[in-house]
Amino acid sequence: MTSQEDECEKTYRPSATIIIATKSNSKERGYNYRILLAKRNYKTAFAPDHYVFPGGVFDRKADEDVEWLNHFENNGVTSSDLQRLSLEHLPNRPRPLMTNKKFFSRDISLRITAIREAFEEVGLLLCVTKEEFKAGNLGHGRYLDGFDKATWQKRVHNNSLEFLNLCKHLNVIPDLWSLHEWSIWRSPPAAMKKYDTILYFVALDKQPQLLLEPSEVEEELWASPSLALKLFAERTIWLPPLQFYEISRLTNALNWSELRDFVKNRSSKGSSLLVLAYYRCNDTLVGTLPNDDFYPPNAIDHRETVQLDEEPEEFHAKAKNLHRLVYKDMYEMSIVCNIPGLDGHLSPNKRLEVEIEKSKL
Repeated sequence: MTSQEDECEKTYRPSATIIIATKSNSKERGYNYRILLAKRNYKTAFAPDHYVFPGGVFDRKADEDVEWLNHFENNGVTSSDLQRLSLEHLPNRPRPLMTNKKFFSRDISLRITAIREAFEEVGLLLCVTKEEFKAGNLGHGRYLDGFDKATWQKRVHNNSLEFLNLCKHLNVIPDLWSLHEWSIWRSPPAAMKKYDTILYFVALDKQPQLLLEPSEVEEELWASPSLALKLFAERTIWLPPLQFYEISRLTNALNWSELRDFVKNRSSKGSSLLVLAYYRCNDTLVGTLPNDDFYPPNAIDHRETVQLDEEPEEFHAKAKNLHRLVYKDMYEMSIVCNIPGLDGHLSPNKRLEVEIEKSKL
């Protein structure tokens, strides 16, 4: 841990969020699963009225408490079990988010953040017992009901340190191994509130009963990726760019089982940092992303929007490799991408079933 990395984390606060995909017995617009979007309370300091994936800010005292190691050990989790989660050996680990560790890997502590925040915001406790952990992975996440969820949710909401106490009280451990790395984003340098955010993916075999924390979440929306984008296009809900981009990736996966297996296998490759670098083409904003021909070498320092006296189509025509978000206004958003996904991931225009067939050849 360096002072420079600590300073960076004061500017770009570490955070974690979860894409929750639940299997469904009925199809919606061709999809046999639903994803959870939580509508933020209009009074919240960050992202009021936005529809987002559950998540929140890393709490070093709570999520990196050395006592977690004792709790894991007491429940039969070995150091090698925890080491299985670490991707510190990969060259694409964003600094300092995934490297600025204290007692254990950020691949562990940020999973704790994501699970703690999901419980705090929507009352979903992703966890396993000692016996369930010994039995091995079921291929989907597990969660616990049947306890005084409201009381504990309030306690965790008021004090993040209570999450470890909750796990001790219930004799469970956070189900870290069912969370698979999806992507990592940094807020644009010009953003008022800045975060480095890791997204995890968890597959659930059935839709859980949630308990929304009213000061943070107004309502829940379970929808197929296609329906979520339709509601956004109709201006019924509003999605921030991060959610819009990632849901656009999800539209290419129709089958829950195939998506689950793909994410599990891909996650071992890690995630390159995604940060938008902006150009303005007359009345249209264009945010470039890595591997676009116009993506700046040092996007982190790309603080000012570059003004161009041309239409977006003219700007697109100048590039061979395109990877960009295009904004006409807050709701009229689109993605222009003609390159493969980074780190073996889906791009917004790459069908998952096509990739599966290719892998069989």
